[in-house]
Amino acid sequence: MNIVEQVQLKLKEEIKQAIIKAGLAEEAQIPAVILETPKEKAHGDYSTNMAMQLARVAKKAPRQIAEQLIENFDKSKASIEKIEIAGPGFINFYMDNSYLTDLIPAILEAGDNYGESNIGNGEKIQVEFVSANPTGDLHLGHARGAAVGDSLCNVLAKAGYDVSREYYINDAGNQINNLALSVEARYFQALGMDKPVPEDGYHGADIIGIGKTLAEEFGDKYVNVSDQERFDAFREYGLKYEMEKLKQDLENFRVKFDVWYSETSLYQNGKIDVALEVLRANGHIYEEDGATWFRSSELGDDKDRVLIKQDALIRIYCRILLTIRISLSAALKS
Repeated sequence: MNIVEQVQLKLKEEIKQAIIKAGLAEEAQIPAVILETPKEKAHGDYSTNMAMQLARVAKKAPRQIAEQLIENFDKSKASIEKIEIAGPGFINFYMDNSYLTDLIPAILEAGDNYGESNIGNGEKIQVEFVSANPTGDLHLGHARGAAVGDSLCNVLAKAGYDVSREYYINDAGNQINNLALSVEARYFQALGMDKPVPEDGYHGADIIGIGKTLAEEFGDKYVNVSDQERFDAFREYGLKYEMEKLKQDLENFRVKFDVWYSETSLYQNGKIDVALEVLRANGHIYEEDGATWFRSSELGDDKDRVLIKQDALIRIYCRILLTIRISLSAALKS
């Protein structure tokens, strides 16, 4: 039970005791005490309509009941500073700070274990966060996502959940192709050759550094090889370089991940085809206008989504669906 629940429980108990002490009702006649948090701080920390609930039993006006309840309420036992009557008989309670200062010894005694609970009861939760494209440096937005995601994971873990922290590596698609072509351009430039960076490529200083490193380490080794061989080598090197830098930055930020999940792995071993067949067998996809559609509107989306169009996978939706399927399969196995 957390501090808020403890305070509310004590307040409810003292309200009941005040009712009995005032002779407004027998204990068995007292309805469940309902506490609400007022929308405006000026109306107190908690409010109850108990006086109105008791009107029929006590055979008195709600405001009169409220006055008698307040007269018999022991404020010291519930850490209450003052009590006011509002409207037709609402009772507003204002907390003092004693319940917070009284909590300090318990916090010091518990140390790092303070606040732990078993609400989660070992339930598995997967949290994916940051997942920035491995094509450049992390920026402030990524840092914010890292802080929020890591904090969320810490809270869930403290609450008894079995948390898996995942970084989804976007290492498939055009952004990685553009990374390879950008590294290629900077490599040729480092060797004194004229090779422009693609218009939709990456122009950061880190890419310039990769090109210089490749030139220093391999010289003109990749000048005369086939375009495909050079592309594959630079794609692999650029991705490795960016991922190592990214992981180091996150480590410096004290954010760690349990799983680094590669998007490329989704397209290996026929996983996409298997996922599509599962969806088709369960009636979740259909063919229309030469495309394969996902019935996402039946699951709360604003419209159905195209999965395959003219034999080309719409990567983002297939990736999302397959990731969900793999995650669910892993959860079931465990």
